[in-house]
Amino acid sequence: MSSDPDAAPGSAGARGPSHAARAVACDYGPGAHIVDTGAMPYYPMVHRVDEAGEPVYLEYGAWDTRVDRDRNLIEAVKKGYAPIVQAFLAKGAEVNAADDTGGTALIWAVARGRVETVRLLLDSGAAVNARDADGMTALALARRKNAQEIADILLAAGAEE
Repeated sequence: MSSDPDAAPGSAGARGPSHAARAVACDYGPGAHIVDTGAMPYYPMVHRVDEAGEPVYLEYGAWDTRVDRDRNLIEAVKKGYAPIVQAFLAKGAEVNAADDTGGTALIWAVARGRVETVRLLLDSGAAVNARDADGMTALALARRKNAQEIADILLAAGAEE
């Protein structure tokens, strides 16, 4: 637990990442990310190490992460920032997680137009032809949204027309 009096319980703290997380990220160097998968709602969730070696808060606030890992993955995809998605996958979220309407993480990534997240999910084993409760596939959604780059990625990954 942080010694920061403004920190939420279990979070890295309102003022920045924990000492250990900061040290590890800074060892990786500029561009490394610190994602607090246990951050409480409205508290900072993501920092990126800048060129000076300092963690800088990125404007991605947390949600109530006390739900299960799979729901957290869906929320991470909706946030639209691949390092958050990667963090929840690393914590054991199911890559083919779906919401209550059957919308998988991949379908949500397509819905948000997030090319990097689509690639990450496919590289992590996402089922490219999964359907939501209405029968929508990621490819059909990409076509509907005129997202040709995403459609091409899905086709290359084996999506069926």
